[in-house]
Amino acid sequence: MVTVSRVTLELREPRVSATSPVVVALAVHNRNDFPLSSTEMEIALRLDGVPIGRLKRDSTVSVETDAVSTVALPLKLEKQATPSRLKTLDTGSHRFAINGRATFETPIGTRKVRFAEEGDMIFGKRRPGN
Repeated sequence: MVTVSRVTLELREPRVSATSPVVVALAVHNRNDFPLSSTEMEIALRLDGVPIGRLKRDSTVSVETDAVSTVALPLKLEKQATPSRLKTLDTGSHRFAINGRATFETPIGTRKVRFAEEGDMIFGKRRPGN
């Protein structure tokens, strides 16, 4: 099972990092009695209904028997993810939707797992008492 652990926006002025400011962390749960290894990850992120980023890449994540591994994936920004749009999403509560697919190698063959999750997420620093 694959679930969303967190979505982060790391906005810097000026942008000094070559990596994406949008990172999705996925929790990969292995409930099997054998270890798994992913070979490919695909994900697409929307915030407040706007396409923000996507990723399709070979990604090796090993997950031991009956364990959870977390993998952080920087996304390639969509054209709608302008700096001004990202700045408006940097704080407050926003609706996220993630769709994806992971390919795993198992002792019994290759398995493709589709996942989708949506909900509300709070971005930015919380004020004391909130």
